[in-house]
Order: sequence, then structure tokens, then C-alpha cells
Amino acid sequence: MPEFDLLLDKYLRNELSDAELQVFLEEVRKPEHLEALRGKVMQRLQDKPAADFPDKDHIEQMFEQMLQKATPYQDEPVAVRVVPLYSRRRFAIRAAVACILLLSAGIYFWVSRPQKSLQLTKTKSAGQQDVLPGSNKAILTLSDGTTIDLDDAAAGELGRQGNALLVKNVNGELLYRVNGKKLPELYYNTMTTPRGGQYKVVLPDGTQVWLNASSSITYPTFFNGKERKVTMEGEVYFEVAHKKDQPFIVSANGTEVHVTGTHFNVNAYTDESAVKTTLLEGAVTVKKGEATANLKPGEQVEAGDKGLNGVKATDVEDVVAWKNGLFSFNGDDLPSIMRQLARWYNLEVYYDGPVPRRLFAGKVFRNMNLSETLKVLELSNIRFRIDGNKLTVIP
Repeated sequence: MPEFDLLLDKYLRNELSDAELQVFLEEVRKPEHLEALRGKVMQRLQDKPAADFPDKDHIEQMFEQMLQKATPYQDEPVAVRVVPLYSRRRFAIRAAVACILLLSAGIYFWVSRPQKSLQLTKTKSAGQQDVLPGSNKAILTLSDGTTIDLDDAAAGELGRQGNALLVKNVNGELLYRVNGKKLPELYYNTMTTPRGGQYKVVLPDGTQVWLNASSSITYPTFFNGKERKVTMEGEVYFEVAHKKDQPFIVSANGTEVHVTGTHFNVNAYTDESAVKTTLLEGAVTVKKGEATANLKPGEQVEAGDKGLNGVKATDVEDVVAWKNGLFSFNGDDLPSIMRQLARWYNLEVYYDGPVPRRLFAGKVFRNMNLSETLKVLELSNIRFRIDGNKLTVIP
């Protein structure tokens, strides 16, 4: 948008008026502006040496200057990207400023990261190690117990399950090709991603499924009944092929999501407090015991031990950021962030001291090494120690 590009240019020159700043802060977190932000920051990085990129003190100074212009919403100083617990309106202003600063730091670290092929690499600090980000890898378990490492398997035919042909395409996706005849017997496959892995599979009906790290999905190789039912664990994003007379059902930790054709995300990690279902397109019905909830696009519902919590509006771009190569923190506390990092980098996380009560806002690319992601978080005065796959948080 030309108007946003103009505001962004003036922001980078620190020339925004108070009125323009308020408009900019409202617009900066919208997903349609992400590419413009990336482009501007990349251009600035190319125009100046990496050594001249703002350091921590300069970034914090920029942050405080921007907050001072947002005086109507400010009641106490905060550190960059870290906000204490306060009202949602004040959080939105600080989160917007933090978003662009975190994006800048994230792009800087991503651009300057050397390519490596080892999972663990030595860093400059003696005794320290670095950890590479996760990648496309998964294990496919066939109905007879045979396992296929999809990361190592070459593109092409992987085998047959009844009348279904298993194919890995050149993009690394798993596809099922069925001849259209009903099978006398159903075969079930399970795809499992480890910590540090993600994968995409196209089910026999054309439904596209993305698995986040430490997740799994079990499904038949041919949908020939009155419904299409799959079982999942972890976090999975679905783009369901529309079949009005054959509803699609996702079962996760005692919760069921019923659809005919739609886009939605289910977060059912066992170390999270509830199963979260978020709708992007279409309509779904979520069931937990006797309770049901009907979602509209942009809504989320949580299913806990006591049933369903109230339906609420949510930022769907934050929810599916993992699928688009980002960590998105929108008022997340430190333990929540550490759980996400643990899954993606295959870590064991420990705390050396009390966990600080802080909320974080912003986005970080998931293709960065662990040490580079931690550098972004360290701007909030939290330190980390890496020892193999053991990460210690030092508040």
C-alpha cells in the first residue's frame, strides 16, 4: 500500500508526526505489510555495513523514543520487546513498535548467518555450542509397521498400500494417488515429525496437512465411508478438500473438529493447557464431551478438562506463523516461548532462577540458528547458556 510505504519511510527517518505515528502503529502489525517491512529492512542492511547495524543500546533508545511519542498510552518504561502485564490497548501500541524492531533484528541475524550442515557447531565462546533450526523431516509408519524416513527417501514412488500409491514429490511433500475403487480393507498410515522437524502431506482426498514439530497424524489411505476421520497429536494445520456429503473429522486429545471443507489449525500439544482450534476460512464445529462450539473465521476456542471455554476472536496470522516460517509472539510469556523453541530446536530447557513475569511481542524467523534467535530475546536482559541440546535460561 502506497500510504503504508510512505509512513514506513518516514518512520525509518524518524519523521513521523504524533498523528502519523498512531496510524503507523495500527498498520504495522497487519500481515499484508510484512513483505514491505522485510524489503525496507533488507534495503537498509544492504546500504550499510553489518558492523553499523544498531546495537542493543541503540535499539532500546529507538524504542524509548517511539514510546515517548505515544504518550497517551504510556504509563511506565519498558524494555525492547518485553512488556509487563498491562491493559490490552497499551500492549497493542508497544507490541507494534516491538514488532518492527524485532523484525529488523531477526532479518539482520538471518542475513549474517553462515550456512552450516552440522546439527551442532562450535561458536566463538569456549565450551559453547550452537543448534541448527528444524527442517523438513518425518517418519511414515505403514499399516504393517514398516517405517520410512521421509527425509532420506528420494523423490518418486515409496510403495503401495492397497490401491493407494505413496509418492514423494520434488518439493518433499508426501502424496497419495488412489485409483478410485473402494478398498476391501482400510490401511492406516501415521506420519510423525520429531522435535526439530516439520512436514506436509496431501491426503487421498486432496486435503493438505502441515505438521509442526513433535506432531503426528493417523489417517486411512482411502476415505470410503460416510466420514473422513483422522487422529492427531501436537500441532497441525489443515486445508480440507470440500466434500459436502463426507464430513472431515479431526480427533485430538478427546476433542473433535467437524468440517466439510475449510482451513483451520489445531494445537493439541500435551504440555499446553488446552486444545486450541482456530478457524481461518469456512466453518467448523468443535466438540468436547457434551459441549459444542461453532466457529467463524478469525475465531478460536479452547478445549480443556472441564469442556470448552468461550469462543474468542484471535489473530490467525500469529496462530499459523509457524507454517509460514516464523515464531510469532503476541503477549506470550517466557515458558510458552521456551516450549516453542524446545520443539523446534529439539531442546531440554532449564531455568537457573525464578521465571520472570514478562510478556513478549514480535516475530522471529524460524530458519535462524538457536544462538541467533536467543540474541533477539537477550535484548530483554535475559541470558542463556547452550550445552549440546540443553538450554539454560538465566533470568
